[in-house]
Amino acid sequence: MNPVRRPYPLILAMLLATGGQQAFGTSSATEPAESRFSGAAVCVAVLEREVKSSLHVDPTPQEREQWQRRLESAFAHIGNAYLSGLSGNEGKALLRSTEAAVAHWPEQRLKPQVQTCHDQGQALLGQAMGLQKMIVRNSAERLLNKELAKLPRTGAR
Repeated sequence: MNPVRRPYPLILAMLLATGGQQAFGTSSATEPAESRFSGAAVCVAVLEREVKSSLHVDPTPQEREQWQRRLESAFAHIGNAYLSGLSGNEGKALLRSTEAAVAHWPEQRLKPQVQTCHDQGQALLGQAMGLQKMIVRNSAERLLNKELAKLPRTGAR
């Protein structure tokens, strides 16, 4: 199971409880879910792919900070989509199919999309209230720590 999807229910419940719809904005309910949320799914998938592909043992503080911010942007997109009406099962299916498509993207397509999605995610996070920001940041940090812990350690320390 993809670890980015695991914390959704808790994060989303907390965001909803804090009035996240005003902070993250809402989308039109008349569009089909797939088209309404495809941009968010692409952003989550490209940000996740970029972070996971660059992880390595013993990162510098600057690398950790960059990875953390990218994951925060992904979580901001997730929160925005769910607060705008995307259901849990619908979101999981959309993200799975989008991740499969993004996995085949060439680097020259991926890099500009990563930066755009990161900028959008940081803007969404900038509009969030304090508790929402804390939840997103803590979730991103936990995910980063979990992914780093999965990396094989070579040699004695």
